[in-house]
Amino acid sequence: MSFLSLSPAMAGLLLAATTASVIVLYWLKPPPKRVVVPSSLLWSRLLREKKKKTFLDRLRWWISLMIAIAIGLSVATALGRPEIGSGDNEIRDITVVIDNSATMATRSSDGYTRWQHAVAKARELLGRGSGSGKFLVVDTAGQAPPIEASDRGSALDILDGLSVSLGGESQFPMLPPSDGELYFISDGVMVDEIMPEATVVSVFEEAANVGITAFEIRSVPASPLEYQAFLEVTNASLQPKDVSIQLSGLRAQKNEDESDAQSGGGLLTQQDSITLQPGESQAREFSLSSFNRGPVKVTVTGDADAFPVDDEAFSFLPVRNPTVVVLVSPGSVYLESLLLIEPRVMLDFKTPQEYADGVPADMYIFDRFAPITPPPAPALLFLPPDVPWLTPILEIINSPEVDDWDATHPLLDFVSLQDLRVDRAARVSPLVSSDGSGGLVDIIVGSPNAPLIIATENPQKVIRVSFALEDSNLPLQPGFPIFISNALSWMMDEQTALTSIPGRVEVPLPAASVRDLEGNEATTWPLADRTVFVADEPGLYTATRGPRRLRVAVNLANRERSGVNATSFGPNEQTGSISQSAGVVQPSGWGDELWVLLLTIAAVLVIAEWFTYHRRLTV
Repeated sequence: MSFLSLSPAMAGLLLAATTASVIVLYWLKPPPKRVVVPSSLLWSRLLREKKKKTFLDRLRWWISLMIAIAIGLSVATALGRPEIGSGDNEIRDITVVIDNSATMATRSSDGYTRWQHAVAKARELLGRGSGSGKFLVVDTAGQAPPIEASDRGSALDILDGLSVSLGGESQFPMLPPSDGELYFISDGVMVDEIMPEATVVSVFEEAANVGITAFEIRSVPASPLEYQAFLEVTNASLQPKDVSIQLSGLRAQKNEDESDAQSGGGLLTQQDSITLQPGESQAREFSLSSFNRGPVKVTVTGDADAFPVDDEAFSFLPVRNPTVVVLVSPGSVYLESLLLIEPRVMLDFKTPQEYADGVPADMYIFDRFAPITPPPAPALLFLPPDVPWLTPILEIINSPEVDDWDATHPLLDFVSLQDLRVDRAARVSPLVSSDGSGGLVDIIVGSPNAPLIIATENPQKVIRVSFALEDSNLPLQPGFPIFISNALSWMMDEQTALTSIPGRVEVPLPAASVRDLEGNEATTWPLADRTVFVADEPGLYTATRGPRRLRVAVNLANRERSGVNATSFGPNEQTGSISQSAGVVQPSGWGDELWVLLLTIAAVLVIAEWFTYHRRLTV
């Protein structure tokens, strides 16, 4: 027997001290209590007639002492966390690397997942060796990074805290040097580069799986107000599969001859079915002309599917109504001609003299003009004059350098600024508001000293271009129509959902709150320029900060993660099992250590001592 919490010397000292303390306490006699009585006659007679102690009286005393010593030793031994080591007294250090990549969530034929089998095998491996050995548990997803090996109990605690990681990269970890035994428990699908000295323990079993490997909503290039859903389904099984597909979302409108029950209470579904051969992928396109703005979900169903996490995928259908845009300008051929051919826009052109506060619009474009009061909707401004609601112009600069821009911002998607030249621009403050409150704006083009294009939300979305189109070659750039289209989409919140895999998700929106489709708020970690949250499973999440919203579609949608049968293990590894040996500590009903049993024995002895004392069987 060895102790996990104490050295052998300390354990022996604790047991000896416990035994000595119990014996000393039993030998101690409490001082007699003085009592005043009216006469000593009766007490003197009682003392003269007092019997001597018999052998039975001494036996009762010794039995009571032995029970007390047993109780004390049981509790003291339990504090040392004892365990029974191997019979050969060999000290064996064991390191277990357990694969917790996505495919480990595949269900086996017995109803348990590969992960559950892996955890059981890891527990069996950790039972090997002596109690004086060192144990370490490490995973392939980085949930338990390599640390210094410790006792078996600590290793089991680490194992209990691990779970399957659907996202992220899985790889064999870098381990500290060790002369002990190294085991790798895996299905051999997503982690194939392992250390040569590792003993492979396979939990692979052939499984059926049909999954979604791609899902995206895009606008039709010829008609930006129309959207299509692009879907790819893959059969990762080793047999042909009949697959049912269901696409669901909000109904745009209800036909006159259709009842509410038939329409699903505002929900619309489209269904399809396909047959896939082993390893085959097929793509499908769905028209979303009958769907309204909102979440869109696709589900695939196959027979005996053992990997359900890739059977669903989510996205978001943006607004599909034309946008009313009021263009206020003294005259701009570039803007007028471009907005007139934009299919999403209903254009209302006005001169600065014709503009009046309160003109209804979904968004405004001001060219070399700005109203005295902020407009009630998002606005795009080109070289606006000084007005109270905008930060003031500091000076006019000639030929500012265009050598820095934020290519990750939605305004610059597919827009190249390599050849942009500006002859004349206004240098403005990079503050959100003119009174200095609200922090800094998002600088899209330029530097903090000379921002050329900035974007704010205070509270409406505003894009401010500090130069006139006529003072630059921006309208002559191939990306200018795309810039205007991106501006319309960004200000009207028309972007499709961002995409991510499960796990750690980063949203380019600082200090945002994140909710799922059911309205449950996710735990977030705010960073300087973004918000981080963890999505454990596929779903549609909405990040919100003030009036700004970003949607994130978290989907598995990956051929590698859906390929649950693409193992790199050979037949021997697939059918191998952990052999029993003399050094294996078999788990008992009391767990892997003996402290629970010892405390139970102590509790039983306390009850027995209480019972025998009140029956006058012990002292």
